[in-house]
Amino acid sequence: MQPIVVRSLAPALIEPAARLLAGSMRDNPLHQRVFSGHVAHIEPLLAVAFTRLLQRQMRTGLVLGAFDEDALVGVAAMVPPGQCQPTLREKLAMLAILVRGGMLRHLPGIQRWLWLWAREDPDLDHWHLGPAAVERRLQGQGIGTALMAVMCDALDQRQAIGYLETDKDANVRLYRRGGFEVIAERQVLGVPNWFMLRPRNTAYKRQEPAQCTN
Repeated sequence: MQPIVVRSLAPALIEPAARLLAGSMRDNPLHQRVFSGHVAHIEPLLAVAFTRLLQRQMRTGLVLGAFDEDALVGVAAMVPPGQCQPTLREKLAMLAILVRGGMLRHLPGIQRWLWLWAREDPDLDHWHLGPAAVERRLQGQGIGTALMAVMCDALDQRQAIGYLETDKDANVRLYRRGGFEVIAERQVLGVPNWFMLRPRNTAYKRQEPAQCTN
């Protein structure tokens, strides 16, 4: 791989970015739990949902792409205070996606999941990170580290607090290198979840070189 370049995602790449997120995250523990028995069929639905989410995040926050030359190999997004929770219109759009995909029976689990996450959302002003993912076949090669470095730089430039949720313990280790600390650990639908906060001006612990621009 060439040095990874991280930059703001162009609007034309929203759909490829959404497909990358869906392919990488389809078997996350919470997706496995909510869509038990149907995980192989949810990737197209996730891609549609992530397309809508990234469109909103691009309007209100920051969406980054990681590139190996011209190839998109990773995506990460974050939104400013007051933009964490979906609007009623966005909730209805998600409902329509589930109906079209024949997945409406999974709605109670999704609602419970999102309610439990929203309950943990800190009251203080913060930038909310997510979704974030690396191309499945390239994970473990420093791409997530490159994305995290630029996200942390963006937080520091804004003198902002960062916050995120994750259902994967491997992600906890990555985010800790960025200065995030676990402030709560909860069972969400029986799956361990970690809720992490990064205070203002926390030094990023760079471990792998990357060419990062924003």
